[in-house]
Amino acid sequence: MIRRGLTAALMVAAIVLFLAGFLVIRFDTDINIPAISGLFIIAIALPSYYILCRETGLWRGILLLTILSIIPLIIEAQAIVTGLPYGEFHYSDDLGFRLFDLVPFTVAFAYLPMLLGSFTIASHVAGTSPVRLIIGSALLLVLIDLAIDPAIVHAGLWVWPGGGEYYGIPAINFFGWLLTGLLYSGILYLGMKERLIHQRPIAIGMASSLLLIISLWTGYLLYAGLLIPFIIGGILLISLLYMTKTQPLFPEDESPPDNPKK
Repeated sequence: MIRRGLTAALMVAAIVLFLAGFLVIRFDTDINIPAISGLFIIAIALPSYYILCRETGLWRGILLLTILSIIPLIIEAQAIVTGLPYGEFHYSDDLGFRLFDLVPFTVAFAYLPMLLGSFTIASHVAGTSPVRLIIGSALLLVLIDLAIDPAIVHAGLWVWPGGGEYYGIPAINFFGWLLTGLLYSGILYLGMKERLIHQRPIAIGMASSLLLIISLWTGYLLYAGLLIPFIIGGILLISLLYMTKTQPLFPEDESPPDNPKK
């Protein structure tokens, strides 16, 4: 009963965020956007962080969260300096305090829930073998980026000064997302290997933060009239809602494999 209630609450939250993205969320106001966006990004990441720690154990989960927060920040910083692997771009001040005067600290909380969500979906769709899972997760990350990047560029949260072929975004950005997605998904696989080698898909709750992110930005895409990203976002949103509705958010209580008694 409690689990069904949590599933219903998550789906209602997704609908509310979709409507907020369509009707309410705007970035041309006098509100303190950096403070609000920072708190919001962190809050929306917490459900997936919780499920990750539940899936892997607290300390391993914290270790994975730390590694997969620090490495993307380093790669983002060098990408801003060198233009690789995402092209020449920069962040706006609306995302909060910048580490090294380059990357907003909130990037760590914004990206990781998308990785956890894509990895989770891939474990259900592509299976738990490492090659299919890692490649599937990376491809899903690119699909997610095709949906949300145009919305975020439209909102002015980050900018490619030279523009690009896809709603002002250069093609190299998506190639960069594929490469880094393979790297991060590989690290996540190693951290969750003990569960995956027993052919157990990850609890769908680890994609809950991704559901909330996609809901918000798909609503914004509708407001902005960005048709192709909206269609991609809509497909992702419907798929996530269906998986959330038909599968338990939390892993069932499972006993570890029997060990021979000494």
